[in-house]
Amino acid sequence: MKMKMKMKAMKGFKNFALSVCVCACFFALTFATPISAVIANSLAARIESGFGDNVGNAGHAGNADLGRTLSLLNLAGFAGINNSISSSFISYDNSANALSSEFVDTYENGNTHLFNNESIMSMQDLYEFRSNRPNRTGMAGTAVVENVMPLREPIPAGKFRITPRNFSNQNPENIRLLMNNETSFNVNPADFLLRPFPIEPFDITRQDEPVVLILHTHATESLVDSGTFYYYPPFTAERTSDISRNIVLVGKELSMTLTSHNIPVIHNHTIHDYPSFRDSYRRSLETINEYIARYPSIRYVIDVHRDSIIAASGEKFRPVIQVDGQETAQVMIVTGTNNGGAYHPNWRDNLTFSVHLQQIMNERYPMLARPINLRAQRFNQHTTGGSIILEIGSCGSSFDEALRAARLVGESLAELILRNN
Repeated sequence: MKMKMKMKAMKGFKNFALSVCVCACFFALTFATPISAVIANSLAARIESGFGDNVGNAGHAGNADLGRTLSLLNLAGFAGINNSISSSFISYDNSANALSSEFVDTYENGNTHLFNNESIMSMQDLYEFRSNRPNRTGMAGTAVVENVMPLREPIPAGKFRITPRNFSNQNPENIRLLMNNETSFNVNPADFLLRPFPIEPFDITRQDEPVVLILHTHATESLVDSGTFYYYPPFTAERTSDISRNIVLVGKELSMTLTSHNIPVIHNHTIHDYPSFRDSYRRSLETINEYIARYPSIRYVIDVHRDSIIAASGEKFRPVIQVDGQETAQVMIVTGTNNGGAYHPNWRDNLTFSVHLQQIMNERYPMLARPINLRAQRFNQHTTGGSIILEIGSCGSSFDEALRAARLVGESLAELILRNN
C-alpha cells in the first residue's frame, strides 16, 4: 500500500515537473526578447551620462542616442540587447590606446542615414550637375566648392573601403539652412535668424580675458592619414590618447585661426574619455565649469569632435568636398535641448548661435556644413548661450581634410563673433 502511494506521488511529481518545464519554455519563447530589452534599457539608463546628459537620477535612457549602434556582438546572449547598448561599453586596450576590437563603432553624434535617403544627391549626380554648369562663387568672397569623386581602385581582399561622400543635403544652386530635428519640438531654423544674437559683446582689447573655450569631450577620437582609401578590420574608428594624432590637433587649428583674428581663446587638451568613456561628458562639464568660474569672460564653448560613419557592411564614409581644389572635411553643428529632461532652459540661444554660424558657412563655403543636428540631449550646452558641438569630418577623414575644415569653420566663426561684438 505504501509502495503504491509512493509511486503515485512520484508520478504526480513528474507530471508537475513536466508542466513546469512546458510553461517555462512557453514563457521563454514569448517573453525572452521583452525581458532582454528591459535589461538592455536598464543598462542603457546607467550609461546615459556618457552621451550628453546626466538627468539627475531619473534614469532617462536616451535611446535615440543609444540606438545608433550599428551592431554589437550578442552581448551576454540577450537577443534584444543589440540596439540598446551604446559604445560606452567599449573598453580600451591600455597598451595600444585603442578601442577593443570586440565592438563596432556607432554614429556617435551623427544624423546620417546612409541608405534610402533620396534627399542626398549621389556623388555621380552631383559631379554631373556641377560639370554641366560654370563654377559659381555665389556671394563675394566665397570659395569655389566642388564635390570629390570616389576612388575606383580595387582594394585588397579582406579590407574595407573608405568612400568620400557629400553629406550636406544641399542643392548647389540653392544653398539654404538645413536641420535634422531629432526632438519633439517644432522648429524652423530660418526663424532663428530673426532672433537677437544671444551672446553679449566683449572688449576685444582685453587679450587677458578669454572669450572662447575649445575642448574635447571625446579627445581620443582620431583620423586617418591622407591617401588612405581602405582599412583593416575590425570595424572600429581610430582612437588614441596621443594629442598629436587625435582630435585635439584639429581643435588646435581652430584655436589658431580664431587667435589670428585677435579673439582670445583657451584650448583645453584634457583627455576626458580615457580611461572612462562612460564619464566623458561628466568630466568635460567639470572642466567647463572650472574655466567659467576662473574666467567669467568666456562667452563661447566649442566642443570639437569627429563623427563616426560606418555602414553595417564595414564600409566607412568620409564627408568631404573640394574647396578651391583642396579636399576638405564637412562639418556638422550639434545643438542640444532640454527635450530629454535635462535642465537647459536657454537652448534656443544655442540654436540661434548655431543657425547664424551655419548661415555664414553657407555664404562663404557652400556645402561645407552638414545639416544642423538638433538633439534631445543637452551635451553640456547649458553652460553658455554660445555652446555647440562641432563634428569635423568622420573616422574615415584624413587629418589634412579635417585641419582645412577647422580653418574654414574658424574663419566663419571669427566673422560671426566679430560681426556681433
